[in-house]
Amino acid sequence: MPFTLGGAAVGGVLTGPAPARAEPARSVGAIAADQPVNIITRAQWGAGESMRRGAPLYGNAVNAGVVHHSATGNDYTPRDSAAIVRAIFTYHTATLGWGDIAYNALVDKYGQVFEGRFGGMTKAVEGTHTGGFNRNTWAVCLIGDLDKSAPTPPQLRAAGQLLGWRLALDGVDPHGTVRLTSAGGPFTRFAPGATPTLPTIFAHRDVGDTDCPGNAGYAFLGRIRDIAARFNQPPTIQDLADSLQGGAIYARWQAMGGINGPLGAPTSPEAPGAGSTRYAIFSHGAIYWSPASGAQPVIGAIYDAWAILGYETGPLGLPTSAEIQEPEWIVQNFQHGTLNVDRQSSAVVSVIDGQTKAVPPPPAGGPPTQIERFSPARERNV
Repeated sequence: MPFTLGGAAVGGVLTGPAPARAEPARSVGAIAADQPVNIITRAQWGAGESMRRGAPLYGNAVNAGVVHHSATGNDYTPRDSAAIVRAIFTYHTATLGWGDIAYNALVDKYGQVFEGRFGGMTKAVEGTHTGGFNRNTWAVCLIGDLDKSAPTPPQLRAAGQLLGWRLALDGVDPHGTVRLTSAGGPFTRFAPGATPTLPTIFAHRDVGDTDCPGNAGYAFLGRIRDIAARFNQPPTIQDLADSLQGGAIYARWQAMGGINGPLGAPTSPEAPGAGSTRYAIFSHGAIYWSPASGAQPVIGAIYDAWAILGYETGPLGLPTSAEIQEPEWIVQNFQHGTLNVDRQSSAVVSVIDGQTKAVPPPPAGGPPTQIERFSPARERNV
């Protein structure tokens, strides 16, 4: 199915209804401490560098970020996004003759971030995204038609963190303003030499004759600025809750009452465990997910005992049920056995392959934590 960019049809993109997501949303977080999101490089998304023309142009610094939307379809899967970026690249390069993709970065509705124009993400590369105001600005394109649908929470979070990181490299306050000089031209309302004062994160429509990034996208500019302003600060409870939206872990937490339920508030973003396991930690426990086990909560004494035994890498494997309340015991099923709490003594007993064994209580400092999963850099990138 072709999609439309700027009134022209571009074909060859694999689009279709996004499947119902049975797995948790992938966290966009967590690589180097100085970069807030994983960035899919040009080589990784398949930029045809032989098609690119001309050397990159550089400004003096990045003084503002500009938010766009692609005006393409919204029904795409995570696997479609790279093909959409390649199609935009081909359209901008071969059809419009711009020499390269217009934007400095692109963000899909799943929070995947794609490197845009060639020349270096940390440099003031001049794009062809915002007529009259391409120099000393840095453009992020939200993939989709944001006249028809609002940007998703992962998309907003990734775009905000990306802009916060990039503007911070040049000491720019995401909540500030800046005076920019118009280069004029047919794609802006400002004559050459005009110096409008603009937010340091503004929209394409603020300077051009366009509705980009769509009415629904434009309504969220304040949210993007807020996220950008605190990209390197510890996440709030709301940040963490937002980061879980869209997946099975969030759905299970909500079904249990959310922040008012037995698990309480989230205290970590979602993270990878062993194999295909994903998990998130809450004030009073955790939820673990895998394709085989689904999303299951672990809390209280059973959570502590399971931690002592090695979490999902221990002999029990992953939980396959929540707690089961019996008259004398609290029981929870795991892939290779059960954990059982005696209601009278609070002792915990494991049953693995028919063998019953007492689980020692946690040490004074609490159960073991697998530190390698949650570095400070990983925790801040929600």
